[in-house]
Amino acid sequence: MEKPKRYTPHIDFPPYAFVPGRNPHPEKVGGHMEGVELKLSALNPQYPLENQDFLYAIDLYNYGFYWESHVWWEELWNIEGRKGDLADLLKALIKLAAAGVKQNLEHDSAAKGHLERAVELLLPLSQK
Repeated sequence: MEKPKRYTPHIDFPPYAFVPGRNPHPEKVGGHMEGVELKLSALNPQYPLENQDFLYAIDLYNYGFYWESHVWWEELWNIEGRKGDLADLLKALIKLAAAGVKQNLEHDSAAKGHLERAVELLLPLSQK
């Protein structure tokens, strides 16, 4: 299987993709994000694909760093104020990332729930 395109090849991936119970929590002692405070840039709603933070989150997700992509998208969602179409898109992406984490844990029912919620958020956006 061919690897997905990298949108931010100049930004390194973390040393591991966090899976609860399998490796150190990234924000705890010894984790790959210990002491890191994210300072992301707000998205331009007209040109979200020009935002390096958003593109890096896509790269993280595409390469199986589901927890990490969730963190990046959640930070962008908070910057967006958690309201509006762009916030709903980010929330849907957060749900997709959460589904990836749950799938890695073999929690199929929880993964399905996150996927269903993502679809609920995306459907109205696809009709605009």
